[in-house]
Amino acid sequence: MEAREPNRRQRFTSLLVLAQQARQTFERFPLAILSAIVAALAVHLIIDAFEADRETQSLWPVIMTAILGIPFFYALRVLGESRGWPRRLHLGITLAGLILLVVYYLAVPTPVKGADVVSYLLLLAAVLLATSFLPFLGVAGEENGFWQYNKVMFLRLAMAVLYSAVLYVGLALALAACDALLGFDIEGRRYAQLWWWIVLVYSTWFFMAGIPRDVRALQRVSDYPTALRIFTQYVLIPLVVVYMVILYAYMAKIIVQWELPKGWVGYPVIGVSLAGMLALLLVHPIRNKPESKWVVPYAKLFYWAFYPLIVLISVAIVTRISDYGLTENRYLVVVATAWLLGIALYFSFRRTTDIRIIPISLCIVSALAAFGPWGATAFARRSQLNRLREMLIAEAVMIDGRLEGTAKPVPFERKKEISNVVEYVIMYHGADRIRDWYAEPSRLPDEPTPQIAVREMGVEYVSRWQPEGYAITGSAPNPLAVADFDYVYRLNRRDADTTRWSTMLDGETELSLEGTTLQLARPGDPASVLSVDLASMLLALREKEERGESYGREETGIETENEWHRMVFYLREAGGGGEGDSITVDRLSATILVTVK
Repeated sequence: MEAREPNRRQRFTSLLVLAQQARQTFERFPLAILSAIVAALAVHLIIDAFEADRETQSLWPVIMTAILGIPFFYALRVLGESRGWPRRLHLGITLAGLILLVVYYLAVPTPVKGADVVSYLLLLAAVLLATSFLPFLGVAGEENGFWQYNKVMFLRLAMAVLYSAVLYVGLALALAACDALLGFDIEGRRYAQLWWWIVLVYSTWFFMAGIPRDVRALQRVSDYPTALRIFTQYVLIPLVVVYMVILYAYMAKIIVQWELPKGWVGYPVIGVSLAGMLALLLVHPIRNKPESKWVVPYAKLFYWAFYPLIVLISVAIVTRISDYGLTENRYLVVVATAWLLGIALYFSFRRTTDIRIIPISLCIVSALAAFGPWGATAFARRSQLNRLREMLIAEAVMIDGRLEGTAKPVPFERKKEISNVVEYVIMYHGADRIRDWYAEPSRLPDEPTPQIAVREMGVEYVSRWQPEGYAITGSAPNPLAVADFDYVYRLNRRDADTTRWSTMLDGETELSLEGTTLQLARPGDPASVLSVDLASMLLALREKEERGESYGREETGIETENEWHRMVFYLREAGGGGEGDSITVDRLSATILVTVK
C-alpha cells in the first residue's frame, strides 16, 4: 500500500503539470488556439449540416478565416517575443491583427468560388511561410538561430502529426467499442468530427506548447540530430537525384523526337526543385564539417542543374498558355518558374548567401499572387474571358457584343472549348462575369449550370470528357430479377464500322442490332420479328443531356412483347453522332432480358 501511494501522487502530479502546461500555452497563444477551436466547431457544424442536407455556405468563410488565424496570431506572438515588445504594444498589434482578420472574413464572398479558394490558399501559404522567418527578419548573422527555430517547428509538427494520429485511432476505437458493447448508437459522422477536433485543436495546442519563448536564444544552440542527417543524406537527396535523372531523360527524349514537352511536366520539376532545396536547408548547419564536405559542391551543382529544367518548364507552360490561355494553375507555374530562376541565380553567382531568402522571397511571391490586378485569379479571369469572347465572335455566336441565343452550327471541338471555358468561369468566378453578355440576361437563373449558360448562348454543351457526338449513361436494376426470363444478355457494341450485329440466343432465336433498330426473330420467319427502334429514346436522352437535365431508369428502359417473344431492354451507355432529328449509334452497352414463348 505504501508503494502504491507515491505512484498515485506521481501520476496526479503529472496530470497537474500537463494541465499547467496547457494553461500556459493558452495564455501565451490565446487567439491562435481560439481560432483553432472556432475552426473545429465550424467544421463540426458543416458535417452535421451535410448529414441533414442543410445549407453550409455561410460556414465556409468562418472556417477559412479561423484556420488563417492560427498561423497569423502565432506569428504575431512569436514576433513580439523575439523583439521584446512591451505588453501594451503587443496587445495593440494583436488587436489590429484581429480587426484585419475580421475585415478579411467580411470580404470573403458567399458562396465561395474556386477563385476565392485559390486566393485563400496563396494567402495561407504566405502566412505559414512568414512564421518561419519573422522572428529573424532584419537580424543579421543569425542564420543558425533561424535554422534551429525551424528545426524545432519541423520536429514539433512531426510529433503533433504522430500524436494526433495515435490519439484519433485510440479514441475512435473507444467510440466503436462503446457503440458495439454498450449500445451507444454512435453515428458515423462523429468519427469525422472527432478527427477534425484533434487535427485543429489538439495538434495546434500540442505544437505551440513546444515552441521556446526566447527563439533568438536558439542562435547559441549547435546540436544537430543524427537522424535528420541520415534521412537527408540517404533518403531525401537520393530521391531528388533519381527524379532529376528522370526529368533529364525526358528532356533528352523530347529533343531526340523533336516534340513539345507535356504541360504537366511543370509540376514534377517544381516538386523536385522544392524537395532539393529542402534537403539543402536540412544539411545547412553541417555543410562545413569534415564529414559533410560534399554539401557545398552538391549545392552548387544542384542549382546549376536548375537551368535546363527551367527551360523545359518554360517551353511547356508557354505552349499550354498559347493554346488554352492562362488559368490559376498555369499562372502559378509561371510564377514558380520565375521564382526558381531567381533562386538559382542567387545561389549560383553570389559569394555570400543567406538561406532565409528562400522562405522570405516565396512568402512575398505568394502574398502578391493572392490578390490584386496582378494576382493569379485576376490574370486568369481576364485571359479566359478574352479567350471565350474571341471564340464566340469567331463562330458568330456573339454579334455586336451580344449573345442572341440563336442556335448556331459550331464545330464539335470548338463547342467543347467554349463549354470548358464557360464551366471554368462559372466554377471559379461566377456566372455574373458573363451575364451581361446575353441579350436577355434575365433568361439566365441566379446560379446557372454550365449546361444552361452554354445552351442560352445558342451552342450545344459538350463535356471535356465527351467524345465527338453524344454520350448517354443509364443503368439496369440492381439486383436484377431474372426469374421470368430465359436469357440475360450483356450487349457491348463498340465497332462503328459494323453496320449489323447479331447473336444466336438458341438454335431458333436471333438477337440483332442494325443501326438503331434492335430485334428478336426466328430466322426465316418474318411473322416472329419483335422490333424496337431505339432512335426516339436516344434522341430524347440526347436532348436531356444537352439541357443538363437528369433522367432515370424509366427513360433508359424499354419493355415490349409479341406472340413469340418478350424483351426488356436496359440502356447502360450509348454514344454516336447525328444532328437535329437524325442520330447514329457508334457504341452501345445494354442489358437485355428475353423470354421465348
